Amino acid sequence: MSQNNWHILPQPTEKTVRQLTTKLNIDPLTATVVAQKGFITPEAAYQYLQPSIDQLHDPMLLHDMDKAFERLTEAAFGGEKIVVYGDYDLDGMTSTAVMVEALEVLGADVTAYIPDRFKDGYGPNIDVYKRLIAEGAQIIVTVDNGVSGHEAVAYAMSQGVDVIITDHHEMPPTLPEAYAIVHPRHPDGHYPFDDLSGVGVAFKVAQALLTDGQSITDKSELPTEMLDLVALGEIADMVSLTDENRTLVSWGLKQINDNPRPGLVALLKNAGQMVNQPIISETVSFKIAPRLNAVGRLGDAQLALDLLLSQDSDEATEIASQIEAINAQRQEFVEEVFGAAKQIALSDKHANDQVLVVAGENWHQGILGIVASRLVELLHRPVIVLSLIDGIYKGSGRTYNNFDLYQLMGQYRSFYDTFGGHASALGLAISPENLSALREQLAVLPTLDVPEISVAVNMMLPVSKMAIPVYEGLTLLEPFGTGNVQPTFGVQEPTIEKAVTMGATNQHLKLTLANQIEAVGFNHPEWTTIVAHPANISFVATMGLNYFRGKKRLQLLLTDVSMPPIVENDAHKKFFGHVYKFIYAHQDLNFAQNLDKIAEQLNITKNDLNIMVQVFIELGFVKVIDGGFVKVIPNAPQKTLTTSKTYHKFLANR
Repeated sequence: MSQNNWHILPQPTEKTVRQLTTKLNIDPLTATVVAQKGFITPEAAYQYLQPSIDQLHDPMLLHDMDKAFERLTEAAFGGEKIVVYGDYDLDGMTSTAVMVEALEVLGADVTAYIPDRFKDGYGPNIDVYKRLIAEGAQIIVTVDNGVSGHEAVAYAMSQGVDVIITDHHEMPPTLPEAYAIVHPRHPDGHYPFDDLSGVGVAFKVAQALLTDGQSITDKSELPTEMLDLVALGEIADMVSLTDENRTLVSWGLKQINDNPRPGLVALLKNAGQMVNQPIISETVSFKIAPRLNAVGRLGDAQLALDLLLSQDSDEATEIASQIEAINAQRQEFVEEVFGAAKQIALSDKHANDQVLVVAGENWHQGILGIVASRLVELLHRPVIVLSLIDGIYKGSGRTYNNFDLYQLMGQYRSFYDTFGGHASALGLAISPENLSALREQLAVLPTLDVPEISVAVNMMLPVSKMAIPVYEGLTLLEPFGTGNVQPTFGVQEPTIEKAVTMGATNQHLKLTLANQIEAVGFNHPEWTTIVAHPANISFVATMGLNYFRGKKRLQLLLTDVSMPPIVENDAHKKFFGHVYKFIYAHQDLNFAQNLDKIAEQLNITKNDLNIMVQVFIELGFVKVIDGGFVKVIPNAPQKTLTTSKTYHKFLANR
């Protein structure tokens, strides 16, 4: 990206920075960032930096909370059989755990049911409800789902089984006729904060149940032992870390650091977390959430719930090992499906799609959301990835920037078998016939207002001004996430002492700067050309720490890189042209089965040949069919090699 897309945030006055620095005893850089977030008085800044009980809202203000509180209290004390019906992502798992633990404290007869993504789908499933009711369920409490479950909820209510919905997802035009619907954005509600996640709503129910619906004045009156679960679910679901979410997540992370559950200890050990390494929001996003979400993506999420609820270290270690293996398998599936989906996405057929719908057959349903996210990052437009399974296309959509994809796709509800989600992410199921009709509708959309992302930069900062104490000052602003973004700093053409690629396919970049500070960039092969010419490079990065062999070092995480334009190399052009001519003349040859022989004949390495074929695929010159035959696409429009991100990776290996 060009520096033209960088937006340097306005700088606060010297008086404001000096006042915050003096009154709050923080360093000037931290004070500057705090002021840039809008907290310009010492009082406002203190409230931001020190979350407190005053920032939490009364749970009884939530719509139908009075009805839910009374019914669940009655059921708990009366020995009625309660089933908590959850969801298979981390927000759903933690919501389930919180609700179960709260009801158990009351002595309730409670069990949990986590739907199977593949058998049950998302949200209330009428067949499952029938089975649960046949097994004796007298109350069903949904967590992180329910507002779209009309049929199942109606059935349960008709059988005399009260359904209490606790949810945070976008509401459909009509709501189920449930006993109670606890939702921060209910149209008839007046809750002061509307961006709780599923576990946030579940915690507010738990708070009401365990404080007998009374207001509180001290943190100790809260069920603090559940706040770690709240932190996990809210960070994973990327809700706004402002208002009461900031307080709940701050306290939850502190609890994980001070007194982690056995399951989290085992999970983090497998993730390479050092004993002395603090657990921050980034730890949840990159180490904890992907592993626990992998379980629900590939199989039965009950395993992850068991880990969260386990109080036995040996049991937790065993479960964590199983989860680590599942996560490794998930990574393999992602790479396989992403490669196939990327080939479709980059074809000329979809070059002008404003909302890209990529469909394949028998792609693993559980990782389609991840693939959609990676395609969004690559193509800078909303993407929906679908897989044909048993005659129905099922999949996930992800938006770009702040475009409301849920609202757009919600116009076509009549086409879908199922549909749900929120502004930035959605899930749907659709028949092949209706998919064709949907594509026709999307093809004639008027021009959508999908703005290009600009990179917000707090300030330009030389490498000489970066150090561990500077980073530690910024940690006062944690937890970082949606609504409370981590500070970013622009670095103008620093001296790069060393540049190398990392990863199995050299898709990552590591720069060594002055003072042995490292800057790393993940999954951006187009940046790896810096290795060949590490000069005149500027970048935007966040600060962090790298823990290695018990020592910590300052490390920068690259968020954007600006570098001189790559000029197409005539020698490379001839080189690629030679390989293209070979492909043209040998379209009846299975490349996958003869890669070694072909590479030897062309006098290149097998790795280079693989990359070159990927470049041709990305540019729309060829396609791979029938398990390895490379076919030339007739009349493909001309494109320069430098427009291919994979070509940049090729250059990095020269």
